[in-house]
Amino acid sequence: MADAASLEEISNRSKWYDRKATAKRTTYVRLKGFQLVLAASIPVISVAHTGEWQRWASACLAALIGIVEGFLQLGQYQQNWLLYRGTSEALKREELLHNAGVGPYAGVANKEDLYVERCDAVMSGESSQWMVAQQQGKSEKK
Repeated sequence: MADAASLEEISNRSKWYDRKATAKRTTYVRLKGFQLVLAASIPVISVAHTGEWQRWASACLAALIGIVEGFLQLGQYQQNWLLYRGTSEALKREELLHNAGVGPYAGVANKEDLYVERCDAVMSGESSQWMVAQQQGKSEKK
């Protein structure tokens, strides 16, 4: 039988997924934006003047683009952002259905037990997807 602690834990986990999704999205957008600015700077520098500094500046900007891309791949910010956001939204939907007593909760004697089980399934699925994404990321780096 589900107790208040179980329900509170689900609420805390839902908030955690929401916070993590927002943080991963913010990091991804900032790094990708920085990368785009660097990439757009190369043609501007290359036509500004011809000289030794221009070649070095272009080379440094290109190197920084590669470094930023490396950090994006290492952190898997976009993949984790989408995964966490999907889990957060699925948990919010479960909460809505549970509170309204509709869908799978309609006519069920113990809605709290079903709610805990269904939320656990959502979170377990996220964990499995996360592990697969991590393994794919490692195999792509080899």
